[in-house]
Amino acid sequence: MSDHGGLMDGVYRYQRHIYDLTRKYYLLGRDGLIADLAPPPDGTVLEIGCGTGRNLIAVGKAWPGTRLHGIDISAAMLETARAGVARAGLADRVTLAQGDACAFDPQALFGRAGFDRVFISYA
Repeated sequence: MSDHGGLMDGVYRYQRHIYDLTRKYYLLGRDGLIADLAPPPDGTVLEIGCGTGRNLIAVGKAWPGTRLHGIDISAAMLETARAGVARAGLADRVTLAQGDACAFDPQALFGRAGFDRVFISYA
């Protein structure tokens, strides 16, 4: 993971600060995906490649009560995600972890074997 994680940190080290602003219209369909998630009451959602946390914050607002989890290989993006989640007042519902989506253990990272909904967007 360290080689790929380091590469992604290099890519997003500075770009992460303007990432969401520059991709709002480029990544059409994410808002519809979030609206269609429909997790069960008190359900769990995992986003693979959560980046800045924009999607997790939107899911948290759209689906109150849902426990949210995000994995990303970039420590830099997770730093931005943690700040955004805290600003949105969702830190008590969001768990973020650094890991490679190709080979991660949800039990080790999140203390659970599975999730009610899993999604990936632009990763």
